[in-house]
Amino acid sequence: MLKKVFIVILVFVFTMSGVFAAAAKKKKKPYISKTIEVTTQDSHIMKAQLMYPRTPKGVKLKNPYPVIIFLHSLGYSSSQWQDLPYTFVKQGYAVMLVDLRGHGISNKDAKFRVKSWTYFSPKTYKKYPSDVIALINKAKQTNKKVSFSDYSVIGGDIGANTGVLVGQTLHVKPKAMVLLTPYQQFKGLNIFDYKLGTTPILVMCCKSDKYAVCQEVSLKTFSKGKFVINNTNYPISGMMILQHDAACKKKAIEFINQNMPVKK
Repeated sequence: MLKKVFIVILVFVFTMSGVFAAAAKKKKKPYISKTIEVTTQDSHIMKAQLMYPRTPKGVKLKNPYPVIIFLHSLGYSSSQWQDLPYTFVKQGYAVMLVDLRGHGISNKDAKFRVKSWTYFSPKTYKKYPSDVIALINKAKQTNKKVSFSDYSVIGGDIGANTGVLVGQTLHVKPKAMVLLTPYQQFKGLNIFDYKLGTTPILVMCCKSDKYAVCQEVSLKTFSKGKFVINNTNYPISGMMILQHDAACKKKAIEFINQNMPVKK
């Protein structure tokens, strides 16, 4: 008798586990996530993740979501922005998390051969801005809920330089830029004489990194708009600033909010 009762209990437990699992599976995330993929002219596969808030059923979207383009530091990937992209999505922004060539999920060519950034020459790094622009154009073609007429950039070191060159190339300039340890020249990406008009720029680096601090001062001379310096005491650089310094992270969020507010 006990054996039968035990079997019945087991069946019940497994059945309910299946029910709960199915219920959990059906629960939709509060945001949409899509992979943007392009193959470049030199046959490299570039990928980015586009995320934006899920519009409630029956509710018509009044305005496309302004987008924040995240460009990670050298040797890292888009996954290492941690919860910052989700913070912006909760506020009503779209985010495009780019894996730069040779990093993350953008590390293969069309023949699925691994191409790592560690073996790149300056000639290859110079392709970074056109890679990002190709992803932006693909996102424009495939999604009407996101507005690249209202976009900002957050970039770390090589991502910062890439972001400046992307904004310089595109007809529509970014509403704001957060540059984390930017250099006048990084891996062949020269932003010494950048032309971004009056785009508001927030720069951050480590206070004890005298070279990086000098780079900020030099870049400021080329800015025609608001240029804010907000350095960290932590001995870190690039995207790690926002990962380890909560005050800098808060400042970056506020800077985007102020210069590219979400239209309600």
